[in-house]
Amino acid sequence: MVDDKLIEAFDTIRSGVYIVTSAYRRKPAGCTVVWLSRVSFDPPLLAVHLAPGGHTFETITKGKRFCVNILGDSGLLLARAFGFASGSTQNKFEDIPYTSSASGSPLLESAIGYIDCKLQSMTPVGDHVMVIGEIIDAARTSEEQPMIYDPHTFYVKGGLRVESLGQQAGE
Repeated sequence: MVDDKLIEAFDTIRSGVYIVTSAYRRKPAGCTVVWLSRVSFDPPLLAVHLAPGGHTFETITKGKRFCVNILGDSGLLLARAFGFASGSTQNKFEDIPYTSSASGSPLLESAIGYIDCKLQSMTPVGDHVMVIGEIIDAARTSEEQPMIYDPHTFYVKGGLRVESLGQQAGE
């Protein structure tokens, strides 16, 4: 069980909010993430930390690709939709406009930017897996400010809070 003091300390860490997408056999998958980091400029690498066993994780494993969709300040409802439901039981992409990135992963039209990757490696780290991708395409597509994750405003009042959005959704 996660200690309340640790949660309180973690809650002071701010990061962006992203929807990581992938596709396998033309079936899209996606989940909300806040644990993402740059790894290297040469070669250009990015790491995202995902709960193993989730629908998006499995799709990335099979498809060997993923796209980080960077959300803007107006993306809270979308972030919640992709964070609180499982793609194995619900079509998260229904009524969500998207195109395909260079890798074939969903590129959300409402994203303010994207970083498209081919899978390079996966490393188990605690209760998550560090998924490292080599960047094949990236762009900022809007001047809207990036969304900053704040757990005090992200979660709906009275809603169950589990420390992994993926665990919360059964993702």
